[in-house]
Amino acid sequence: MRVTGIIAECNPLHEGHRYLIKEAREKTCADYIVIVLSGDYVQRGAPSILSREVRTEALLSAGADLVVELPLYASCSGADYFARGAVALMENLGVVTDLAFGSESGDTDLLLEASRRLNDESEQFQAALRDGLREGLSFPSARALAMEGADLPSTPNDLLGTEYLRSLLRSGSTIRPLAIKRTKCAGATRIRSEMIASRQNSDPFLCRDDFSDLLLHALYSAGSPEALTAYLDVSQDLAGRILRELPGFTIYSDFCAAVKTRSYTYTRISRALLHILLGITSETMQYFDTQHSLCGWIRPIGFRRDAAPLIKSITASCEVPFLDKLSRAKDAMSGELYEVLREELQAEFLYDLMAARRTGARAVPALSKALLIKDSRGQ
Repeated sequence: MRVTGIIAECNPLHEGHRYLIKEAREKTCADYIVIVLSGDYVQRGAPSILSREVRTEALLSAGADLVVELPLYASCSGADYFARGAVALMENLGVVTDLAFGSESGDTDLLLEASRRLNDESEQFQAALRDGLREGLSFPSARALAMEGADLPSTPNDLLGTEYLRSLLRSGSTIRPLAIKRTKCAGATRIRSEMIASRQNSDPFLCRDDFSDLLLHALYSAGSPEALTAYLDVSQDLAGRILRELPGFTIYSDFCAAVKTRSYTYTRISRALLHILLGITSETMQYFDTQHSLCGWIRPIGFRRDAAPLIKSITASCEVPFLDKLSRAKDAMSGELYEVLREELQAEFLYDLMAARRTGARAVPALSKALLIKDSRGQ
């Protein structure tokens, strides 16, 4: 059985996603396409514009056979965590034979060579990288400088593809990578901007500014730099900047711009603020990474009816709990890992509440999710 994996945010679905699914199926001769999808919060430090369920339905209509969720701690973190978590999930499924991803270059061999060089980083490289970051360079620029002019990818999708390949190489994976040259189409950023600009009260489209009051409360409640540094991606210096700018807080997006400096990009700040809002800590990330390689479970969001043989193969070979029913989660994992899952469910329920608030509907989580959230409060 040939199973090709694709890692996506699909925020929202556009022609590029449809093209990637089609090309991946054809070029790898795939029997099935599995999408590893970011959940309700994405890497740029924002809620997804549409829920995970709506985006999953769109992906299945576009030709995917199974959509599984990338855990929260990977989906809204930097490229390294994001890539390692997604690759680990594909490995743990036990059936994925190929990994296809969009690329500006479309050159798999070029990206593999860059990945090998980056995986051979020396102490000298690490020191040069830190120096570049301290001088205010972006991470890609500092990394390129540290590699002393080496021919490294510089475009967004090639950079992310390189991280996927680094993860495959580090783990000794047998999954075959394939870079697919991107097709020209309207990008997700432009589509999101148009959706938000034209949204009506009945539209459940969400953006980071919808969470402004919640973020303000979280920052106010923290109260000190020391409390803020417990959260992932929040350094002592950044914590100080956040609190100095707090009196001028208006909305989420403007606050990101106010805190931004040469050393801290807008996306880095937005991601750090999302971690504070959702309670994502460095301590829990370290546990989830070192003990579970960023993949302690696999949660299917949706699949096609004719993908039943694929599901059967996964349940027989999956190396971590395959949570087709959340009510089984507590018996399937350790107590500490179960707490990480409940954090994810709380974040999803918050997303559902905020979407319902826009439409005036009532947010009713699935029964199994509601039971887990209730259990997390000791009731």
